[in-house]
Amino acid sequence: MIHAVVNPAGAGGKTMKTWLQAEQILHEKHADYDAHFSSLNRNINDIVSDLSDNDEETRILLFGGDGTMNLAVNAIRDFEKTRIGFVPCGSGNDLAKALKIPKDVNACIEQVMKDEIVRYMDVGELIMHNYYDETGRLISSDDQSRYFNISSGMGFDAEICAHVEASGMKKILNKVHLGKMSYITAALKVIFESKRAQCEMIIDGKENVRFEQLMFTAAMNNAYEGGGFMFGPGADPCDGVFDLCAADHLTKFDFFRMFPYAYTGSHVKFDGVYMHRAKDVRCKTDRPLWVHTDGEVLGLSSDITLRISDHKLRMII
Repeated sequence: MIHAVVNPAGAGGKTMKTWLQAEQILHEKHADYDAHFSSLNRNINDIVSDLSDNDEETRILLFGGDGTMNLAVNAIRDFEKTRIGFVPCGSGNDLAKALKIPKDVNACIEQVMKDEIVRYMDVGELIMHNYYDETGRLISSDDQSRYFNISSGMGFDAEICAHVEASGMKKILNKVHLGKMSYITAALKVIFESKRAQCEMIIDGKENVRFEQLMFTAAMNNAYEGGGFMFGPGADPCDGVFDLCAADHLTKFDFFRMFPYAYTGSHVKFDGVYMHRAKDVRCKTDRPLWVHTDGEVLGLSSDITLRISDHKLRMII
């Protein structure tokens, strides 16, 4: 049995259009499937949680973007018995690009029906050790954790995501298939407004690295984030480590000179770009910075841990 999970309102309506195409293909192939649609009363988390909470193997075909996949990985109850197929419908589709998941709906369905190739993908985990509101007021010092598939980090990239969410431009641009433009516009705004931070990192519990003017740091489980930026050019989602990318002491001129190279991963050659492979990184900053997982903004924190969890996501590709 294939459990198709669909957010009808996702990607400006594109997800529903893709599902209607997929439904016809499933009928033609006489597939054994059941469709589950998210709603105000039952969201993606609820559906995936219910499907993955049983004693049998569960095969889920997820329709959506990177944000939908993030919801799914945080809702899975039993990673050992849950396999995920993915039909990318978002504007960024960074996970699909990294895993070479085809854009063609028919090809995606063929893969899930055959169920022959399963990649055991690392699941990253972010732990926020404190939480601040936008005014800088401490809200909580209790640990809050969330899983991620693609990347998680703090600073510039998370602040871009916060601006995109606050502006509402992504939803508008998604309707005309220009969702990526929302990130580029936000990046130009943030580079002129954001302040740098001092940061101390403890890598794998033994190596201390200090940054005096940190722009951002990102734990890359996959090569791409932010709609195609290759911040982790060597990242392998199945190797048990993530590629840490940090930018320090970059002027605005340095940024504009480096920024185009991030699409090809060539930014690593610039001074001020720090790359390191690790399983566990503790980041402490002198002021709260925006934090994200897979482009989903969680708030502000001055103390986080980024690590590879004990779980593996079983992806059908």
